Amino acid sequence: MEKQIEVEFIGEIKKEHFENLKSKFENEGKFIKKKERVSFMYFRDEIPNDLAEIKDEDTDIRLRITNNEGEIVVKKGSFTGTHSRKEISIPFPVEEIQNYVDFLASLDWTIGIVYAVKTLVYEYEDIEFSLVDIDGFGFNFEAEILTTPDEEPKAREKIERILTELNLVPFDEESLNKHCNLINNSVQLKFDFSKENIQDIKNRFPKFFN
Repeated sequence: MEKQIEVEFIGEIKKEHFENLKSKFENEGKFIKKKERVSFMYFRDEIPNDLAEIKDEDTDIRLRITNNEGEIVVKKGSFTGTHSRKEISIPFPVEEIQNYVDFLASLDWTIGIVYAVKTLVYEYEDIEFSLVDIDGFGFNFEAEILTTPDEEPKAREKIERILTELNLVPFDEESLNKHCNLINNSVQLKFDFSKENIQDIKNRFPKFFN
């Protein structure tokens, strides 16, 4: 069966823990890649002051430029610190980004938050670990297994066990909302493609579009 369920645990870590994990994964795991990304996180009607206001929203749309490669990502399912969601990715050439911004706008998706991250991706104990440096907002970890619906419980159990061994604590609903609200309420990160165009974003994040 095709693997289509993303089981993912997300949490916040301090810089020291980030560096310790980086060293451990480099010595005991397998380095996969480094990602430099600018991510457009869309909201359907308005950017909420509190993520709890849209707790029933199950559609997550993101437009990303990662290492000079574009993609639209649609995730279906509830967003929590320990979630399982179906993920669909549609790649596109970076130079065609305006077409995809216009495509989403035609479906009334025009507003959101744009932010930059640097990510180191490793494989450790058959789990994909990402160590994420969010520009201006600290450090996160992501632990992910891509699996089938039938194997989802086993994947979740495995991630929970390894996180315990690594002294990593995923977000609960309250801490996730607090973390996301900090980013979502940053005026300098907001975009509205009904009033601006992609060139405005290119001017703010030039290195991702060269």
